[in-house]
Formats: sequence, structure tokens, C-alpha cells
Amino acid sequence: MTTRHLEWEPCWNVRDLGGLPTTDGGVTRRGALIRADCLGKLTADGRRALYDYGVRTVIDLRGPLEVADDPPAFPGGRAGEPGYINTPLDHQDPAAAPLWVAVRTRADVYRLFLDFYPHALADALRAIAAAPPGGIVFHCLGGTDRTGLVAAAALRLAGVPDAVIADDYALTLERRRPIYERLVAEKGEAGLGFWDRLNMTADQMTATLAYVDERYGGMERYLLDAGLSAEDMARVRARLSPSPNPFPGARGQEPSP
Repeated sequence: MTTRHLEWEPCWNVRDLGGLPTTDGGVTRRGALIRADCLGKLTADGRRALYDYGVRTVIDLRGPLEVADDPPAFPGGRAGEPGYINTPLDHQDPAAAPLWVAVRTRADVYRLFLDFYPHALADALRAIAAAPPGGIVFHCLGGTDRTGLVAAAALRLAGVPDAVIADDYALTLERRRPIYERLVAEKGEAGLGFWDRLNMTADQMTATLAYVDERYGGMERYLLDAGLSAEDMARVRARLSPSPNPFPGARGQEPSP
């Protein structure tokens, strides 16, 4: 059985969003959308593994200061490498600043993203919709929050049940556990901040999806109001559709769990 976790050295949180069940009885396509932590420090083997997996577009969700501090592995424009798109899903709105200080849960974080940056989330999904044939990887710094929100939106559009989306999100917790244990050894439990803790549990994503429904009338309504067209939403769904493959240049193997 093929694992959804991918080893792209030295990344720790890379997985294919293929192989997930949908409400119509299908499964999402492998090789179409991959979520990841930061790719800037990919080794030569990591870069090769990414390209050999069929990735032809990298979508970077980090802000300009993060990108300047840790430049992308594939800046774009070079033959034989994936294209690069920077669509920041950032938290620099001054009106949101006091609210960021008050966050207590990961769901609090995602509510702020949803409330203050709807157009940024729509931009990220539009980049997925408009990408050329081939696999797409999207990432932020740790592949948890911004990446998790984009993954949840794309999977919701593809008809993946909320419980499955939440379980996929929570896989980050297990991938992060070795880092957490190292930090505890270095700093002690009391020395860990909010972002260091293993608080990316399934219930945080379940609460986030419920918030989208209750406040905004569902993911599609939220994204339409944010400026994403129905056609772009259909293209995101098509990326993850198991068959037929509407993007002949993408990897076309049938998905498995």
C-alpha cells in the first residue's frame, strides 16, 4: 500500500492529498495536490524527489519577509524545474494585530485567517486552478496553519467529508512529534510557546469548518464572496478528480488509501 507521506529531504511534513474518500464514493487523485512544510532548504536529493514525483508548480504561501529570509528552492524561470508562485496568506493586517495576541487555540488562528484574509485564500486556490499540467505542491513555513487551511478548502471543494479533512490535518501532529520532543528536551515543557506545542488536533479543523458554515454559509459561498469564480472552484475539484484526468501532463496513477 502506498503511503501518502513523502520523503523530500529535509522536509518533515509532506503528504499527498490523493487517496482520500469523497462523499460521492470516489477518492481523490494522487500526484495532483501535495501539502508541505518549507521547501527552501531542500537538498539535491529532496529537489530531485519533488520533481520526480511529478511536481511542476510550487505555490508558496509565505509573506515577503519570510521569503527574503529563506529564499525558495525553485524561484522559477529555470529549465527543468517547477514554476514558482508566491501567494502570501499572511497576517499583517493592523486591525488583526491585537487579536493575534489573544489566540488560544489553532481554531482561533484559522478564524482570524478566514475573517481577515478571504481574498488571500481565494488567491491561493486561484493559483491551484490556473496552474499548468502537472502536480502542485503548496507550502508555508511549517506546513500546518496556512497550508492546512488551503488544504481544507481544496478538499472541501472536492467533496471530502469533514471528518476525513480533520484527520488529514491532524497527521501534522504526529509528523511534528519528534521536533516537539527535541524542543522539550532543550527547553522543558514550560519553555514551549503556543506554536511549539502539539495543538494541531482534529477537533481544531472540525471547529474551523463548522465556523465557515455557521458564519459564511459554507466554503463555496465564502470563496465566491472572496472573489473566487465558480469556474476556478470547478478546476480545483477537477485537479483532485480521480478519473478522467483533465490535466494529461499530471501524474495519472489511480489513488489508493
